[in-house]
Amino acid sequence: MWSKWTRILPVIAALALSLTLTSAAPAAEKVILTQPVDSLSFFPIYVGRIKGFFKEEGLELDVKATAGGGPHLTAVLAGKAEFTASPGTYQLNALNSGKRAIGFVDLLRRNIIGMVIHKDAAKKAGIKDGMPLMEKVKRAKGLKVGVTRPGALTDVLARNLLGRAGMKVPADVRILAVGGGGTMLPAFKNRKIDIFTISTPHPERMLSQGLGIWFVNWAAGEDKAIKEFMMTAVMATPKLMKERPKLVKRMARAVMKSQNYIQKTSVEQLTKDMTPFFGTRVTPEALRISVATVKGAVNPTGKMTDEAVQTTFNIMKSGGKLKNLKSVKRSDVWTDDFLK
Repeated sequence: MWSKWTRILPVIAALALSLTLTSAAPAAEKVILTQPVDSLSFFPIYVGRIKGFFKEEGLELDVKATAGGGPHLTAVLAGKAEFTASPGTYQLNALNSGKRAIGFVDLLRRNIIGMVIHKDAAKKAGIKDGMPLMEKVKRAKGLKVGVTRPGALTDVLARNLLGRAGMKVPADVRILAVGGGGTMLPAFKNRKIDIFTISTPHPERMLSQGLGIWFVNWAAGEDKAIKEFMMTAVMATPKLMKERPKLVKRMARAVMKSQNYIQKTSVEQLTKDMTPFFGTRVTPEALRISVATVKGAVNPTGKMTDEAVQTTFNIMKSGGKLKNLKSVKRSDVWTDDFLK
């Protein structure tokens, strides 16, 4: 009889301990992260969601895409969300208005807006893959460049690139505001524009269909004047960082797990990881090309550089933005405290 209980009691004790530990496990903490749109500009956030990295840090992440830039950052500044994944351009605009959001994990160190030229326009102008960038720009005389809207980053980048090549708008090149991907891509297909300027995955969609070639691929570092850029980073308010540093630290750890996973994982596997999010809207080949583009732009250290801040500031300033800011330091928009 005692030998029977000798065998059973350890099992009962182990089960009781298991139940105790399970009931004592803390519930995941709910936090809201905003982003302007559903886009691969926020690639590491999607990776963290699909691979469970946020859950590993005890975070139940509620991602809210605000269908456009502006409200995503306003929600954080107003205390309605803990975090945002945001382009640094919005962060600088907020600083220009006297409001601060501080970045603590840099997602993408390069600009992933790209310019694609129609294959027929490229052939007529003598523009080829591998040609020096400034030579391509100078050969674009007489062409029409599509951007999303006047004053948008697409517009600022296009004008900056053309200006550096000595091209004048509209005397040498016309710039047309044609809206987002839903209107820009049909305009490109129908030859209403010769070159379009927009973020991934739209350039890759046209590349996968064989309709165009890269005019400039900023994510690949082709433009030596814009090697690093404040493309997207995870941000919070100084108030949250002061009051809840442990929460911010957990968020930083989760995002860095994503960054590290991306660095060591193949494009093919990463494409599979992104299929649940984008597979119904983008063809497998376009998604694969898009993932390859963004993978090369992911920041392996998670740290923002002085160069990225100054380059972004200079481009925005040259485009007539940031009239209240004479200069910006890295410490105005960034902290390394949560990556230590």
